[in-house]
Amino acid sequence: MYKKIMVGYDGTQFSDCALKEAISLAKASSAKLLLVTAPEIDIEFQAIAPEANELMEKKARTDLDLAAAKVKKAGLTCETKIVLTPSTQEALVETAQKNKVDLIVLGTHGRSGIMRLLMGSTTARVIGHAHCSVLVVRCK
Repeated sequence: MYKKIMVGYDGTQFSDCALKEAISLAKASSAKLLLVTAPEIDIEFQAIAPEANELMEKKARTDLDLAAAKVKKAGLTCETKIVLTPSTQEALVETAQKNKVDLIVLGTHGRSGIMRLLMGSTTARVIGHAHCSVLVVRCK
């Protein structure tokens, strides 16, 4: 089935739902897990507040450590990766490709209508550009 599963993880309940599904799939297929967070950096904001990147990276590390603890509690191991980037979706797609991932698992906020149009959808953009299958998980 799957050999390597990547989870886009940002510490939200939506990414927790994706992580839970990825853990189940990894157990069923003996796949390796890769947890990735890709906080977006704004170059203009960075010029005003250079410490912002450090704070974002620190939060990302905390989020990934908590997620890795959930994976360990489930009896699995995982690799974690932080990618500071101007484009979350590009970072996720590139990381999946570089790491030869078979499946990307992402949570969704489930926005629709004008909110989705205004805010965009990282998940939708990953689906459109990924080299592999993408599983979108909705929280119940």
